[in-house]
Amino acid sequence: MDLTGFTLRKVNPEYSLKPFDCGDQDLNEFLTQKAIHYRKELLAVTYILENEDRTIAFFSIFNDSVRVQEKDFASKSAFKKFLRQLLTYPKRHLEYIPAIKIGRLGVCSQTQKSGIGKTIIDFIIAIALKLNDECACKFVTVDAYAQSLGFYERRGFKYFSENDAGKDTRQMFLDLTLYSNAVESS
Repeated sequence: MDLTGFTLRKVNPEYSLKPFDCGDQDLNEFLTQKAIHYRKELLAVTYILENEDRTIAFFSIFNDSVRVQEKDFASKSAFKKFLRQLLTYPKRHLEYIPAIKIGRLGVCSQTQKSGIGKTIIDFIIAIALKLNDECACKFVTVDAYAQSLGFYERRGFKYFSENDAGKDTRQMFLDLTLYSNAVESS
């Protein structure tokens, strides 16, 4: 998506937010009431995408780690298969795998389904890959709302397990190895 006419900036206390409504009260309130506090407390960094009139979208990211345990899988063989798919040496796997988490992501109601969400995911992947030059990060993770599962699936995110199927949110991940290998080979 062409972002000509948009500005991307980090939320900070000196800046007055422009109007925003994504149709989800929790997301709206996070942006207007909690994002600055989370930044001050070093809990999350929130970015806003805006035009001259309003905030078009926002997202917050923070460091995460994923604990991969056999008990989270239907069987020992399912656990081993999962590890083999993700790790070159699954027998030496870390108990905690480093990640960057999408804490919140909202797109204003008027521009949903315009490609902005995909562009934001691409930007988050680029941030994670850049960070990998300094500090390793295997996954981008998200606790996706049920109504957003299809969006994340189309972006290549997978489910950690079926234990949270049917819940309000599901834990999902995107394996950055798929992107970093492509970057290294080019």
